[in-house]
Amino acid sequence: MTADGPILHILQCTNLGGMEHAALRTMENLRGHGARFRLATPRPFGPGAAAFQAFDPEMRDFPYRGRFGWRDFPAFRRHVRSLAAGCRGIWVTGTSAASLAAIRGLPGPKVLSHHYHHFERPFSWLRWRAFYELVCRDLDIIIYPSAFTRDEALRIAPWLKERAIIVRNGCEMGYRDDSERRQARADARRRLGLPTDSFIVGGAGWLIDRKRFDVFLTTAQKIAAAIPAARFVICGDGPLRGALEEQARNLGIADRVLFAGWVHDIGEYYRAWDVVLFVSDYDAFGLTPIEAAVHGAVIVASVRYGGLGEFLTDGENGFLFCDHDVTAMADRVTLLYSSPELRARLRAAAAEKIQREYDIEKVTQFFRKTFGVGVPR
Repeated sequence: MTADGPILHILQCTNLGGMEHAALRTMENLRGHGARFRLATPRPFGPGAAAFQAFDPEMRDFPYRGRFGWRDFPAFRRHVRSLAAGCRGIWVTGTSAASLAAIRGLPGPKVLSHHYHHFERPFSWLRWRAFYELVCRDLDIIIYPSAFTRDEALRIAPWLKERAIIVRNGCEMGYRDDSERRQARADARRRLGLPTDSFIVGGAGWLIDRKRFDVFLTTAQKIAAAIPAARFVICGDGPLRGALEEQARNLGIADRVLFAGWVHDIGEYYRAWDVVLFVSDYDAFGLTPIEAAVHGAVIVASVRYGGLGEFLTDGENGFLFCDHDVTAMADRVTLLYSSPELRARLRAAAAEKIQREYDIEKVTQFFRKTFGVGVPR
């Protein structure tokens, strides 16, 4: 390890989900304080690879063949350990056993950013117990985005208590006042080719079972019946895209739903939305709602199991459900459409909480202190 070297950042993947966006924001802010990075991932590059390669043009990926990538693990491990020799510390983003096994035994500081929930299925805790015991014992710090997820981890592995801390995902407000927000929304819609006079409801994430975009579309049908000006945008991709596009056709709203796929500048879409509709069965801390709120979208969310309630208080800075009540969610969106005053009140309350508790500088300060970036040694 080198005291004034770069940070070795190992990413579980280079897709464009919330975990990756959070990592990019933190890296950009750290770079502003003088941090440099070497990057690696045990998996093949995803659609966000170019954004990460801007921090390290020599970033490598690996095929990840075999269960947990075992066939490529020796080469990946050699590469990681050769990089680590010239770095000041190691940051692992995502719960990748291959990444953690590759750095085992190396000197610290070693930090894991944990972004996942633990109790999705009846025996999920057994898998996580094995994960913590086998590949996390020599980590210095494990950071969690919410108390919800940290407390889950301590139920599984109480010995984590001294090294498990909460570091909330950092954000930076995307507008200063309503006038600036309205102009940004109009400009974003023009650039994206979205109708300027529509009421746009958006969602973003992996198109997978637990993200419940099927419920998003069923809710969208009810909203569309009540609001002729309503249009819907889904950013993201995944194995369910074809089925969801077919569902939109069967619901009779295909001409009002845009499937945008993975987008490199998700902020441009957030700026264009009036409301973000977030539906998930399980989430440690869904980033889409807070990221959209940063750009002025009002939140309507339903999470059956997760930590979003640490940010979102129902009726105070958005609307939050725990039972995927399609009628109730559609009614809230319709209410927001009819009441600009309510939208403004909820938007302002969300912005205040983001600035108070989720400021990107709080995250940056943690990493600067941990890795000695711009801090006298």
